[in-house]
Amino acid sequence: MKVNKSNIKKFFQSIFKIFFYTMFKLLYGKIIFDKKIQSQLYEEKNVFLEDKNSKLKYSIFFSSNSRLYTDRIHDTAIIKNNLIIDKPSFQLRDNVRDEDVTKNIVLKHGTPYIIRSLNGTTLSLLTGGGGNDNFFHWIFDVFPRLGIVEKKINLDEINFFLCPNLNKWQLETLDLLGIKKSQCLSSVKYRHIKSDQIIVTTHPWQVSKNVTKDIENIPIWISEWLKKKFLLHKSHKDLPKKFYIDRSDSKSNLKNFRYITNENEVKSFLKNRGFEFVRLSDLSFREELKIFNDAETVVGLQGAGLTNLIWSNNKTNIIELRSNLTNKLYENLANDNKINFRKLESTPKDHVIADHYGSIEVDIKELEKII
Repeated sequence: MKVNKSNIKKFFQSIFKIFFYTMFKLLYGKIIFDKKIQSQLYEEKNVFLEDKNSKLKYSIFFSSNSRLYTDRIHDTAIIKNNLIIDKPSFQLRDNVRDEDVTKNIVLKHGTPYIIRSLNGTTLSLLTGGGGNDNFFHWIFDVFPRLGIVEKKINLDEINFFLCPNLNKWQLETLDLLGIKKSQCLSSVKYRHIKSDQIIVTTHPWQVSKNVTKDIENIPIWISEWLKKKFLLHKSHKDLPKKFYIDRSDSKSNLKNFRYITNENEVKSFLKNRGFEFVRLSDLSFREELKIFNDAETVVGLQGAGLTNLIWSNNKTNIIELRSNLTNKLYENLANDNKINFRKLESTPKDHVIADHYGSIEVDIKELEKII
């Protein structure tokens, strides 16, 4: 009789998980949801920030002597006396916040990581898996939470900032805001914490269950706040004024999720017109601020690198190469920030994972018309 080693491995893995979860439930207790006493577990303060034609309401939640547990991708739970707190906790399903807190993973599996105790106030900047390494989500999901909180309390009163991740470039951005490295905690190491006070905010721009609509309508206050906080720190280095964003180091490009099939032809065309090629990962964040703020023309495939267009001046020309299936995130960001924007859309040759993925072929004659 032939033994299926894969099935045996899966069996022992499932046994280990059950044992693992059971041990931590015995250690920290079972987490439950009690709807009746939710208001006793936290304090909520509201903040109103200006959008184009209206004021947007945000909430800041304060919970004393509480715990936070996160799986770093989908679920984050705020817990007090082993009771999950509904409003500041979140559970993402299909990239959308599910309002049903009973689906949160801690109610099923508990909190299977050792608690790390913190003395003082901790502000959670967690936002789901997107904030871990993606530049757009770091800039537009993580940082605006600081803009919300500072409307009610002085950021100097916060002892720790719990961040999705702390790569070199992420630490650089935090440093520019005056946040010390010793105050920054990565959820990689701090998945389960207990703090004298935990502060959480509502999401800066995801306000409905229609992510496509929300991401195409980023509130203008966010861009204005970001520019106010960061542009004064731009580098003084001499950098190219006309450039093409080289995405050869991008994860989606390396995995063939999103790329230009005739990129060599595109590069040759642009080089003959005085463009240089820039890999944004080779620049410091201060240099990214500088290169976009001083740019005359930027050409790039749709992707997180174009988040930097918000640093541009109103004479900069942004040209986005994109699939005709993708959203209008960067187009609308440019228009809201009064930046010259043009697009060249192509039908993707393949369509994988999501609408913003897929290879495209750029029509050089059409590109010539808009350069």
